[in-house]
Amino acid sequence: MPTSVARRVGALTALDDTDGPAVALGDAAARHVRLRPDGLQPALGDAPAGFVPWAQVRALVADVPTTWWPHPALGDTLVPLIEGIFGGSSGDIAETPTFPVRVTTDDGAVLEWRATAHYLSGYRRRDAALAARLVGHMVAVADSRALLARPDDLLSRLGEILGPR
Repeated sequence: MPTSVARRVGALTALDDTDGPAVALGDAAARHVRLRPDGLQPALGDAPAGFVPWAQVRALVADVPTTWWPHPALGDTLVPLIEGIFGGSSGDIAETPTFPVRVTTDDGAVLEWRATAHYLSGYRRRDAALAARLVGHMVAVADSRALLARPDDLLSRLGEILGPR
């Protein structure tokens, strides 16, 4: 069964598929990390590529790229248009850009997984900060991981769950 996407907030996407509910960090159609109730799972589209249970996670850090554009789609649309009109080029992109998601396990190992952004220009700063706060909260507050069982509800209530900055 293909992945069903219910809601997206910046770099975070609510998923529900045969692997169960999860919040994807990164583009769920490409490389992303699934935050599941039982642990973390890197994936490429619908194909999982490993798993680390929450009990083994000591730290989780996502370097979500940011943009100064009011909406990232503007940058993704206007930059190529302007370059086309004026003949400039920001360089050829050899492969789709990704951002690192680092997992430190309880034995001190550091795993670095890559996630694909939805936008080449990055995310709004507040959306990137929200994603960083959520992954930090999931590591720090073990009881909060149960919220990942209802990813759509989790993303709709992020402000309440994470509280003020």
